[in-house]
Amino acid sequence: MGEREIMSTQAVEAGAVFKVVYPFMRVEYEKTEWDGEGAASSTIRSWKPGCEYVPRGPYGEDSEGVCDGEGWMVLTVVAVFKPGKYPARVFFTRQWVDPEGRTFGKNNLRIMTLPAFKRRAAGWFAEPYTLQQEEQPS
Repeated sequence: MGEREIMSTQAVEAGAVFKVVYPFMRVEYEKTEWDGEGAASSTIRSWKPGCEYVPRGPYGEDSEGVCDGEGWMVLTVVAVFKPGKYPARVFFTRQWVDPEGRTFGKNNLRIMTLPAFKRRAAGWFAEPYTLQQEEQPS
């Protein structure tokens, strides 16, 4: 895979915000709540960033990434620092915006070298993916 670059001409500096399209998968999980009379269980539908890989080809030797929707990965640069003879480091936070528009994610400070940050800010890092249509209830 070749070197990917940031799609915009925006400089990587403190305060810069990079918003890139990112694939999302629809997930379901069981949530159990306890009350005074027992447990009540419900199914929660949510989104998680990333793709699912399904085998392709006559013997399943190849795979293709598929996703259920597209949302956003939002990277906010806090600071850029060049420590002496070492590579420049980018300090940033990451948030997700799911296909329904809800923002989520921890507000942890993350650190990457400048070239690694540029690759991350370029978007989805793996092979191209296919957006599959969600089945509509009939």
